[in-house]
Amino acid sequence: MDNETRGGRRVGQGSKWIRRSTRLAIYARDGHACAYCARGVEDGVVLTLDHLVPCELGGSNAPTNLVTACISCNSARQDLSLRAWLRVLRDRGIDTDGMARRIGVLRRRQLDRAAA
Repeated sequence: MDNETRGGRRVGQGSKWIRRSTRLAIYARDGHACAYCARGVEDGVVLTLDHLVPCELGGSNAPTNLVTACISCNSARQDLSLRAWLRVLRDRGIDTDGMARRIGVLRRRQLDRAAA
């Protein structure tokens, strides 16, 4: 069996790198909406978790380093630092001030695992 790792996770590991209860608690903490574009499941997007500090840059799987992101935003960000990602968005004419504040608030919220 191949044990190749990338960014602290085994290749092909899928969503098994985090407990389902933790994943659901993060989605609940973030209002079931993407931290970047604010779209949610009611808008038809598929939600994932994104590392604020990418694993490739030394980030952890701690809930304070994870936010809910739609697949589109998560894929577009790739392994850019949050600062670099916000700069890319600003260069595209997107106001990132509210986004940065929202991310700061979300990451400081305690997880309510009972709500998940």
